[in-house]
Amino acid sequence: MRHFRTWGFAPIMIPRWVLLLKYVCFTILGVVIFATTSPVLQHVAGDLWTALFGLCITAAAACALVGSLHTRLEALERWAVLALSGLLLGYAIAPVSLVLGGDLDRATYSTIAVTLSLLPASRAWMLIRRTGIQRG
Repeated sequence: MRHFRTWGFAPIMIPRWVLLLKYVCFTILGVVIFATTSPVLQHVAGDLWTALFGLCITAAAACALVGSLHTRLEALERWAVLALSGLLLGYAIAPVSLVLGGDLDRATYSTIAVTLSLLPASRAWMLIRRTGIQRG
């Protein structure tokens, strides 16, 4: 069990450019949702909320991008990725009402959104765990 804890919670280092690219892609996702809407979210929440949702994803991803540029800005990144994870989980939950109504095709979108939300959630977890470390 101890080996699993060591292995399971050991951080995996990625190059900073990959982190930046990830946030750029999430920013683009937010812009696309705002500009073209999301059929699933639009069906569940309506046009206004879908546009607002796209703007919130764009803002959270852009803040995470800025926060990831320097270690001094990690607090901004931490809060932004927490918001981004929450928004993506919200997107994953939105189609559940449609799935429960018998529209099983919408389950794919939920699965994709949950999978995508793991990226910022894992970064948030790492940043939260690092908060207690004092730098000399």
